[in-house]
Amino acid sequence: MGKSTAAFDEKVEISGDGQDFTIAVKGGFDFGGDKGTLAVDFPGGAISHMDEVFANNNVYVRGAAGMDGEWGVIGRDKAEANYLLRAPLNDPEHVLRQLSGLHKISKEEAEQVNGTPAVRYHGLLASDALTLRVSAKLRAEVGKLSELVGDAVPMYADTWVDGQGRLVRARLRCDLGQGHVAVTVDFTDHGKAVKVSVPEEAIPVSSASGVLTG
Repeated sequence: MGKSTAAFDEKVEISGDGQDFTIAVKGGFDFGGDKGTLAVDFPGGAISHMDEVFANNNVYVRGAAGMDGEWGVIGRDKAEANYLLRAPLNDPEHVLRQLSGLHKISKEEAEQVNGTPAVRYHGLLASDALTLRVSAKLRAEVGKLSELVGDAVPMYADTWVDGQGRLVRARLRCDLGQGHVAVTVDFTDHGKAVKVSVPEEAIPVSSASGVLTG
C-alpha cells in the first residue's frame, strides 16, 4: 500500500463453540500520513458501534466499553490486540505488517474484485502474524494452541493485486479445528484524499477493551 490512500472495508468472521459472528470495520486511511477514520460495527453485540480517529500518533476512540460516549485517546504504539488475527484498535496498517511475512506463495487465477480484474496470490502467514503486537494474555494462549496442534498454528492468506500493482483485497485465515477466524479487507478508492477531524476533547486512557477494539 506504501504511501497511498485507500478506503478500507474489513470483515472479521469468527466461529467456534457453535457460535458465529461478524464484525465490520469501514473507513478511509492515509497510509503515508498515518491518519484516518474508522467505524466499527458489531450487530447484536452488547456494544454495537465504535468510532475511531487515527492522527498525530494517537488513536481517538468513542464507544468502547467504559467510555460513556466520550472520546478517549491512547498512543497508537501503546495499543495491543486481544484476539486472534485482530489488529490493535483495528489499525489498517497492521494488516499490511501481518502480510509482510507471507511465504510459500503461489500465483492463482485472475478474478474480479469489486469490478476490478485482479490476480490472486495464496501463501502461508509467518508464525509471528499471530503474536505481532498482542497482549501478554493472547501470546500465552497462542503458545498453548501451538502445543495442542504440535506445530505452528495453521494460518493462510490470499492477496488480490490489480493491473497497477495495487492491493485490492486481502484475506487472512486461522483454522483451529472446531473454529476459525477469517479477516477479509477490501481496499478501494486508491489515491483519494482522506479527511480527518481530530476530536477537540479526549480523555487519555491506558487501554481500550472489548471485542470492537481488537
